[in-house]
Amino acid sequence: MKKQKTRHSKLRLREWLHRYLIAEIISSVLSLSAAFFVKHRWDQDVAAAFAASLVASVSFYGWILFKDVQLRQSHLKNENLSYTFRLFLHDIRNLLVEFGPAEILDLAIVRPFSMYIFPILINDFMLGTLIGKIIADILFYIPAIFMYELRKKYF
Repeated sequence: MKKQKTRHSKLRLREWLHRYLIAEIISSVLSLSAAFFVKHRWDQDVAAAFAASLVASVSFYGWILFKDVQLRQSHLKNENLSYTFRLFLHDIRNLLVEFGPAEILDLAIVRPFSMYIFPILINDFMLGTLIGKIIADILFYIPAIFMYELRKKYF
């Protein structure tokens, strides 16, 4: 019984990594680049934190949506069906269910605060921004994964 539970947990972890890891890497690189650019262009810490947050969100969800659409198109192709605008809206709905609650907290409060405060606390802009992003990511994935599992179960 314990072995089966451990195996199931490993499969779920692998599924979550497969779903989120590439999006997270893309998001991290672009987010840190945006923070660096804004900080060095205008020397505005708050603007850099919000720019990094915005770029992180757009790149992360862009990749997730791209992969979801690609997966659905692959399944439809096997059944000789087409991907329609209605199915696209369905994919958007799934993203809103999965990420909506986590993203509202993340974009409005957690990520800008983390990416603003940690560079100050550490006294190193890029390292602090990276640590702030990692802390924000951890706090983001707790509700996101919970909602992903609920979405899979009910949608």
